[in-house]
Amino acid sequence: MKPFNKIIILNIVIALVVSLLIGAIISRNYTNRVNQRLATTKEIVNLKIGTFINESNSISESLTTILSNSDDEKFINQFLEDNHTRYSWIDHIYILNDQKQVVYDSKGQDYTSIEDFKKYKYHFPFSQNSTLSSTEKTLKGPRTLLLTNQLKIKNKDYTVAAEINMNAFKNEIKLISKRFNIQVKGIDGTEIYQVGKEHQHSKTITYLYNNLPVSISITGQYNFISRIILPSIFIFLIVFLLLTILTLIFKSRSERLEHEKLIEQANNEKLRLIGTLAANTAHEIKNPLTSINGFVELTRMKYDKEHQDKHFNIISEELDRINNIVTQFLYLGKPTNLAYTNVDISQTIAEVIQFSEYELEQNNINISLTLLEEPIYAFISEDQLKQILINLIQNSKDALTDIDNASIDIQLQNTNTKQATIIFKDNGKGMSKETQQKIFDPFFTTKESGSGLGLYLSKKLIEDWEGKISVFTNMSKGTTFIITIPIVKSN
Repeated sequence: MKPFNKIIILNIVIALVVSLLIGAIISRNYTNRVNQRLATTKEIVNLKIGTFINESNSISESLTTILSNSDDEKFINQFLEDNHTRYSWIDHIYILNDQKQVVYDSKGQDYTSIEDFKKYKYHFPFSQNSTLSSTEKTLKGPRTLLLTNQLKIKNKDYTVAAEINMNAFKNEIKLISKRFNIQVKGIDGTEIYQVGKEHQHSKTITYLYNNLPVSISITGQYNFISRIILPSIFIFLIVFLLLTILTLIFKSRSERLEHEKLIEQANNEKLRLIGTLAANTAHEIKNPLTSINGFVELTRMKYDKEHQDKHFNIISEELDRINNIVTQFLYLGKPTNLAYTNVDISQTIAEVIQFSEYELEQNNINISLTLLEEPIYAFISEDQLKQILINLIQNSKDALTDIDNASIDIQLQNTNTKQATIIFKDNGKGMSKETQQKIFDPFFTTKESGSGLGLYLSKKLIEDWEGKISVFTNMSKGTTFIITIPIVKSN
């Protein structure tokens, strides 16, 4: 399997693990919130049912007291009427004696018959002293249920019957929460009532109410897919996408570095081959050049003693150019063969300027030199330092062609106890950004007759000294080279 494919599989695994962990956290938090809402609704439902039972019991307790102390039918009927008016879910209250005769009625005498009582023939125990009854076999459908309580007063048995308006009672339950479905059942499965819409995805708690034969189920919406699965998938995609982007960036960077490494290896191989070629042919080229140069000088002494013939000058300049190119190739092949000594940088710079001063004056170039009063030493090759400075001067001379008030400014600074800085600045034609990025590449040149090795060799030599060279340029203000070289304390 290819390495990139392995990385993609690894990204999938990492994204999957992260999404599962975050999904587990989301699931726990969401489940806790749903459970908390269900628990809160449970407390409210219990309170509402408890209120209903307590109010029903309070009516029975009050009737016990009244019937124990009074037989005033009008007073008792008025009491029943007041209670069924007070509670919206009570439509009608009446009392039967032990002979099943209606003796008191909130709606007046003879309003209710024994047949009205007997039509509630399906009974269900609701509390210890009360029973719910329905006209139908199921308690769920009827609009009205009959709540009956048994009382024993002065050795007489009474039955208190209250017609419960289930619609009014359900409406009060609905006020608890519109987001929940609430079911009340007997423990035998008989459904007493149900309010609220049913949910396709839900979570339910079911419990017995205060040890009574009543089961209560509260169901809330629990959308596992939209609240947990989909966010987890989204997180997986985001993590996988980020990892893939990072992988592609890393892969692109690695390929670029590998490409640069191959280019560097190719350049090094090219330089090695050129160095080998230069080492094998240097003497074969230099010896004839020396002979030719000597014969040219002899011929000139014979035919041009006054140095008036420009042809001799052209021949000498071209021979010098060929000799410089061959010398650069020799340095390219073995740049570190020269002996290292403690070199006085100030003195070396002064010698190079003295050597080049005449040529610069001939080209109308002013040179400014700022050196240190005290000697400053570096463990380097003096000939290599001179080669670097001469190369920079030649480059500046070419850039200062046709420039008014052309100048070169050279400064030597001792920035700290560990290194010296040479600032080489001209006000000639600067370089473009593209050229600036390539000037230290081997064989890159903007000159028709250049080899493209001067600045490359300079950079290589300086880095061999553990130094650094950098360039700053502006197309209208000129170019500045900054060279830093490690120094030693004394000669």
